[in-house]
Amino acid sequence: MATNRTAKSVATRQRFVDEALRLFEERGYEHTSMAQIAAAAGSSRANLYLYFNSKSQIIRARMAEIETEVAELYHVLDRMPEHTPDALREWLVTARGMWLRYATEFEAVNQAMTVDPDVLDEWLGLIRRVTSAHAALHLGGAGEEERVAREAHMTTLMMGLERTFYFLYIRGHKEREELILTSLARQWARMFEA
Repeated sequence: MATNRTAKSVATRQRFVDEALRLFEERGYEHTSMAQIAAAAGSSRANLYLYFNSKSQIIRARMAEIETEVAELYHVLDRMPEHTPDALREWLVTARGMWLRYATEFEAVNQAMTVDPDVLDEWLGLIRRVTSAHAALHLGGAGEEERVAREAHMTTLMMGLERTFYFLYIRGHKEREELILTSLARQWARMFEA
């Protein structure tokens, strides 16, 4: 009996997240209310508030769900035997696939960050956690100053990649996609040479 309640609770929570993301995509983050999310999920606001206190909490919950996949993407980058422009270009194709799979989530996060500081803090925290776990930052013999510099470099590259994908795939400026991805691969290769 408890297993059925748990499964139902998990399904209800997921329905709230899914409907919130759908509404954020249709109406925009700022123009979607908690009442609209509850109604779209076929539930009450009271029930929604049992799971989430705010829209930003919904976004942060979804970010937590996909963080493992984002981290794994960068672990793959870390474990690559060579960081040549060609190898990095292939990695960028994989990164693009993940980004497109979660484009709705990334757009909602982008919108939420402009009005909810806790979403911005969580996004920056995610980037910090991923970059600080990156083995290339912890090369033998590198001092603390060198490690901090590499982490900052990796952070700016991750942020740049996110912005680039945003403009290519959300804003629809794909006319120079191949040139841009090739340029990014070269930039990343330079970082790994250092």
